[in-house]
Amino acid sequence: MASQYSSARIDLSSRWLVGILLLAILVTFVNLGRLPLFDEDEGEYAQVAVEMANSGNFITPTLNGQPFFEKPILTFWLQAPLVQAFGVHAGLFRLPSALACLGWILLLVQFGRRFFGEEAGWLAGVLCATSLGVVVSGHAGAMDGVLSLLVAAAGFDIYRAWVDQSRWAQWRVYLWMALGLLAKGPVAVIIPFLMSGLFYASQRDFDRWLKALINPLGWLTFLIIALPWYVAQYHAMGQPFLDYFLFRENLGRMLGSLQGHGGSIFYYLPVILLIALPHTSLLLRTGITGFTERANPLVRFLLIWFAVVLVVFSLASTKLPHYLLIGLTPVFLLMAHYRMRLQSRFLTVLPFFLMLAFTAAFPTLVATWAVRENSPYLRELLARGPEVFGISYWVITATLAAFSAVILIVTHRFAPHRAPWRLLPGLGLAANLLLWGVWLPAVSALQQAPLVEAAQLARLLPQPIVADNRMPSFAVLVGHATVNRSPLPGDVVFLRADAEANLAAHETLYSKGGLRLVRMSRPLPTK
Repeated sequence: MASQYSSARIDLSSRWLVGILLLAILVTFVNLGRLPLFDEDEGEYAQVAVEMANSGNFITPTLNGQPFFEKPILTFWLQAPLVQAFGVHAGLFRLPSALACLGWILLLVQFGRRFFGEEAGWLAGVLCATSLGVVVSGHAGAMDGVLSLLVAAAGFDIYRAWVDQSRWAQWRVYLWMALGLLAKGPVAVIIPFLMSGLFYASQRDFDRWLKALINPLGWLTFLIIALPWYVAQYHAMGQPFLDYFLFRENLGRMLGSLQGHGGSIFYYLPVILLIALPHTSLLLRTGITGFTERANPLVRFLLIWFAVVLVVFSLASTKLPHYLLIGLTPVFLLMAHYRMRLQSRFLTVLPFFLMLAFTAAFPTLVATWAVRENSPYLRELLARGPEVFGISYWVITATLAAFSAVILIVTHRFAPHRAPWRLLPGLGLAANLLLWGVWLPAVSALQQAPLVEAAQLARLLPQPIVADNRMPSFAVLVGHATVNRSPLPGDVVFLRADAEANLAAHETLYSKGGLRLVRMSRPLPTK
């Protein structure tokens, strides 16, 4: 498809989309450090970055002093210098993800404006910036925002290399895959490889794809960027690194369910409906329309891109919702392209009002779960619901509901023929405010607030704290690594309530929300 839709200026009809996009981005960056780190992933990656910053060892990451082989190095390379320069702050650990998601959005806008037109390009960026999965990813000190940016860059350059016959775009694909291999591992190579091969084959251009694979400059670039760290890490740590990283964390996730994160082959079908909120109605309409127009090369490429991600992760035994994020890039472009196919105003607003209904029901659900939960940790955590869901929770929820209802009534009264899709940017921004004003503060207060209090107490104690690695943000907040071993007499131990029954005699120093900080009793002296 040629680039006849590109424009040097933002046309008048797109300026309000630009405004919504800027507001959504502003909400993201303003809230980066507002909430404490969430466990387990955020706390884990943050502590690894802190230890890297303190040790100066930028080859072998460690968690509480032990080698950390679960993930590659790139995100820690982005976080650790920030810790060295500015200290330990929650927002700093999330900054690389936020900047990566910003880059992801800008790539979407640029590609969409060229191939689908000015308005569609900006709308694709707005849909990305205001969808539930992306908003959470952009605020998380983890790897997924960086990976989504790099896979998006690779995907766009795969298509540019085909449509423009550009060797420069072809070379960049190798660059993005190399960085992706450092960010998350082999998946950053497997996905571009499969989607490009299937697309070229579908266009009867398989010979061109094979020629693209034989790109000496591309492979040289790939090896120069990706290989040195892997070689250095293997030289430092030997076979245990390969066994854990390659066979457990990568092949193991494909062949077996790690850490209880399993699911059926249909796991990601409801997941995509949730992470696309509040734009789910347009997503469903797009899926139907896109399949019927798959003869269009660009539409076909985007469908193949999403299908590859969906099939690969559906076949994998280990499943987590954020794995699907790298498949959302083509979805946002198709949604923007087919925006006019969404004809029902009721279906357009329904997902957002279902989010509001869930928000209103959430305190009751938490109280119900607290009664039925068997785990002492979860039962005590959920039992704090009445003190968490205070007046601000209901005021913000009611304000957003009332404001949204008024806007919809006014729009229906004075602009009854306005296209329903034009409601989506405003609903997306309202969903952002709901997420940051209500949902995440409530979850943080339930799960992390007691941990923050326990860490503040532990900072006053002179000795190291014994703890497992299930809540690693505790070590970040205490300011030093914890010790992962069986407790000895006199040790101070941080643990969850469900592990307390296994302890010998101890004195409780702190108890709240299913968390304990205890001191092990010393044996009485013998006479």
